[in-house]
Amino acid sequence: MKGLESLDWANDPINELRQGYKSQRASIAHYSASDVAIEEVEFSSGIGLKFIPALLSSDTDILYFHGGGWIVGSPWTHKTLCSWMAKSTGQRVFAAPYNLAPEHKFPAQANQAAEITNNFLNNRNKVILAGDSAGAAMALWAAGGVIEKSSIQGLVSLYGAFGCIDGLSSPEPHGPNLAKLSGAALLAMYRHLGCEDVSEFRARLSQSGAPLLLVRAEFDPVARDNDWIAEHTRHPVTHLLAIGQPHAYLQDCGNNAQAEASMLEIASWIKALA
Repeated sequence: MKGLESLDWANDPINELRQGYKSQRASIAHYSASDVAIEEVEFSSGIGLKFIPALLSSDTDILYFHGGGWIVGSPWTHKTLCSWMAKSTGQRVFAAPYNLAPEHKFPAQANQAAEITNNFLNNRNKVILAGDSAGAAMALWAAGGVIEKSSIQGLVSLYGAFGCIDGLSSPEPHGPNLAKLSGAALLAMYRHLGCEDVSEFRARLSQSGAPLLLVRAEFDPVARDNDWIAEHTRHPVTHLLAIGQPHAYLQDCGNNAQAEASMLEIASWIKALA
């Protein structure tokens, strides 16, 4: 099975991309944080995962949306990242599934993000929304569509994707591009989503409300999406730069001390919201 680094995002069949991505992520699952219990849990969108740290220090839960270009991934492919987020914050992390493209076209994902969050809040009065890459857009769509907007305590965007499809970061970062993201790959992802025109995509992103943490990887080909969202939002923004790190670097927690240190910085910002 091909690893993540060898997937051809622009040309491989969707089923092959999903299997390759799933296999690669399964190969790093053993780096998941210790002292974190992982259980299956039901969402309005299906079965996902709950991550419960041994040292629980807050009653504010984190609702997490996984990345994968809206075409691959699941809560299971993000076990390592979510377990370390739970361990580092001392908060429960709930990773929700959602419908993938191209079987489901936008705005299905934006609508579902809001539905998942509204249902999640049925027995809670506050939540922190988080996601990586495509999942960061899901988090902002959720915040934009939630009924009780005051329930959102904060939003965490990990190297988010917010519709910059007219080229990669310029100048392009000179460093590891472990996800093998290219202009053609990004266009393919947005095309599968049905968003060659990103105007509605961007219009559905939350524009104001809770504090927003933008985590940017130094060697991320889509880093300028962070610049775009910072310039087009009224959310109070905090920037965090992960020096020397590539896109999706937080999946390396448990195997990379720098990734773990960055997660602790993220956790410090989250804990300050409580």
